[in-house]
Formats: sequence, C-alpha cells, structure tokens
Amino acid sequence: MAKTSKDIPESTLTRMQELGSAWVFKRAIQDNAVWSSWEEIKEDEDTYDEIKKIWIKVGGVMWNDAVDDEWMESFYKQQKVLLEKIGKPKFTEFTRDSSQDGSPYRLPDSKRSGQPFMEWIEEYLKDEFKIGNKDNWNPCDIWLIQDEEKYKKLIVKATSTTKKTKGSMKANLMQLNQIFRILFRNRKIMGISLKKIGKGPATYEEVNVTQAYFKKLETAQMKLVGVRCYLGTKTINIKKDTNRKSPTFNKMIIDTVAEARAIRKGLGTTGYPTIETQDTVLTIDDKENDKTFTIQIKNTSTTKMDNLKFEPTQKGKTAARMGKATREFVFDLMNTYGILNKFPIRHQLYPKTKTEFTRAKMNKVEQQIKNIMSKSKSLGFTANMGSVSSSMAPVVGAINIKEVMGKKAEAWTANSKLQQLSFLNAILSLPKEDVHGFCTDLVYIAAKQGRFGGFYGAGYGAFGKIY
Repeated sequence: MAKTSKDIPESTLTRMQELGSAWVFKRAIQDNAVWSSWEEIKEDEDTYDEIKKIWIKVGGVMWNDAVDDEWMESFYKQQKVLLEKIGKPKFTEFTRDSSQDGSPYRLPDSKRSGQPFMEWIEEYLKDEFKIGNKDNWNPCDIWLIQDEEKYKKLIVKATSTTKKTKGSMKANLMQLNQIFRILFRNRKIMGISLKKIGKGPATYEEVNVTQAYFKKLETAQMKLVGVRCYLGTKTINIKKDTNRKSPTFNKMIIDTVAEARAIRKGLGTTGYPTIETQDTVLTIDDKENDKTFTIQIKNTSTTKMDNLKFEPTQKGKTAARMGKATREFVFDLMNTYGILNKFPIRHQLYPKTKTEFTRAKMNKVEQQIKNIMSKSKSLGFTANMGSVSSSMAPVVGAINIKEVMGKKAEAWTANSKLQQLSFLNAILSLPKEDVHGFCTDLVYIAAKQGRFGGFYGAGYGAFGKIY
C-alpha cells in the first residue's frame, strides 16, 4: 500500500477525487445533507466514511489529514456553488467511469448495475461517430442523471444510423448535442467538469448549453497580446570523468570540436547547449470577461522528436488548466483561415541534424523570426525572444538552433523550436483582425466551446464547469 495520495499515479488520484466529488454531490442533493464548512463533512460519518473507502479501494491509501484535507475543502466548495446554481434536482445517479480490480466502483445506493453512463457514452461516441476520445467532445468528469435508461433509448433512437457517412455523422452529432443541451437545461443529465478548488470560492459556469451562450461566443473577440519564443541556449549535460585515477578527473570531457567551439562562443559555459525553453507561449486577452489565457506550444514528447501539442491555461483569479487543444481541430482552424499550407504539421518535415539544416533553411528561419518580430510590433507588443537581443534574434536564433541540432541528445528541442517558429509565422501572416480571430477560436477549441468546430464541425457537448 502506498504511503499517501501523493505517492500514487496522477490518473488514480484524479479518479479518487472525482468519485469523492460525486459522492459529496449525492449526499448534498439526494440525501439532503447540509454542511456549513468542510470540517462538518468530516464530522458527518456517512459522508466521510465513504470518502475514506474511496481512498482505500481505488487508491490503495489511507486518508491522511495533512495531505488530503485540502481535498475535503475542495469537495465542500464544489457542492456549495453547485447547489447555489442548480438547487437540488431529483438525480438518481452520480457516476463516473471508475474501476478497481477490473470491476466498476459504485457509490452506495446506486439504482443500477452494469455499465456506468460514462463508459456507455464513450462507447456510443466511438461506434456511431468514430470519436475515440470522449474529452474531445465533452470534457466532463462526472455525470448527474435522472431516468438514465429512458434517455439512453431516446439518444440511440434519435442519433444512430447504419449509414455512417461524414454528412450523416455530422447531422446526428449536431442532434446529439441538441439533445444533451435540452437534457442539461431540464436537469435530466448533467455532465460536470471539475477542477480542484484552492483559495477563495468555487466558480460555476454552464458551457454550450443555451443559444445566448453561443451568440455571445460568436460576437466575442479576444486579442493576442504577447508572444514568448526563447531562442537563447542554456548549459546542460556536463560530462565528467568518473575515474579518480585519471588525470582528467573532475574535468569536463569535450567530445567534439563543435562542442569546444560552442563553448568559446558562449553558447554554453560548462557544457553543450540546448534551447533555453522547450516551448512557445501565446498570451491572449479576453477583456470583456476579465480573463487572460496562455497557450503553451511544445513537443508532445520530452525526450525525442515529436509533433507539437497545444495546452491552454486560464490565468488570474480563476486560473485553471483547460486540457489540450485537439491537434486535428487546430489544423482544421488553420485551414479555415487559409494558413495550413504555411505550417508543415509533422516533425519529420523539419531538419533533424546540422547537415539537414542547410544555409537555405537557416535563411528561411531567419526570415520567419524577422516576420514574427515585425508583426508583433504592429499588434502592439514586442515578441520575447529570451536571452537573445532583439537586434540579433534572427541570426543568433538560427545559429543557436543549428548548434543544438549537432547533439543527438538535444536535437529534438531544436526540431521542436523550428515547428514552433513555423506555427507562429503562419498565424502572424494573417491580417491583424484575423490574428485576433484565430486566437479567439483557438481558445474556444481548447475549452471545447461553441456550436461549430470539433468533430465534423458539429460543435461540442453541453457541460457545467466548476473551478
């Protein structure tokens, strides 16, 4: 048995936390439990005992006050804001997909057996719409349900077909989304996305539920207000002779002339250089709603050549990680704006070695950096290129990337930086208003918001968000 919840895999801890939230919601809504503080939940034996069972059965750990009380505080804040916003509908099921030893974990007094609703809808999406990851349609973590079997039959009858063309799947998915919006508004089936609540109160928001919500999205315009793409280098991989009898003991071993040259140039003082950050970050301002978003663009892998991923975070008082923006949807968006041809989407299409990074390709990268810096200025901000001076960024940035390409262990960071520069250059090639429009749409893709986009352009599912 693990020592505490800090010692178990993140996916297991997430399962425990979401089951804990579902149980507290059930006690508050279905069993009419009332608490005035998180400490009172711990004093409620019926509630607290089950949470401890979840920790043991799902996580293999005992509840630890010093480590886990912050989760109890989060459970309390989550249920408090949910009840304030939706009251106490007559839900009969509070569920997520969870298993231990191959069998579903069920909260006490569940009215059903067999497959949890989460697993059912995941299979249905896969079979009917070829959606392999439910979160790319609806990122909810738990479901609150009335009359489950009744509405499952309704969903199947209204949206299933034997003829699965792209057109029919789009039409049926749009119908599915409409059904879930109606069920959500009528408090029959509600998917809830959960984030841990830190200091301050929880916030509840309904996403993709009403026509008014969609109209607000469609008229909103965020702005790109910052770009960070560091092109400097930093020292890594200090290699030392471990043979104490060797005359070079405790001195750095320089493998190649290129390494020695790089050190003399100041690209690294005691070791071979790597790019000073692995990522590029866009800062996007939503003034109307007093929110700021960052989109972190980086390699999918942290150890090898790979494609880019796009990870948004909402900053400020309601800071929250939002989950990855689905790559295919990002590329669909780029295609809509007419810039996909400017961004090769696969890492194999970029140089992987110094030899492949020819003078012609270096010249192209230099021009990309110049374009990024120039367009950023026209948008009202200065692109942050890190330790490289603005005046020398195009030339030095390209040289640094080439030097890092020379070492197999870190060549992937240079390859990734080339992808990031290409992506940035493509976005910033757009007219000013389209740059902001693209970034607005990019945030919505990441947040799974909107009646359009997503799979087949059919939009995203309805859900409530507590954060």
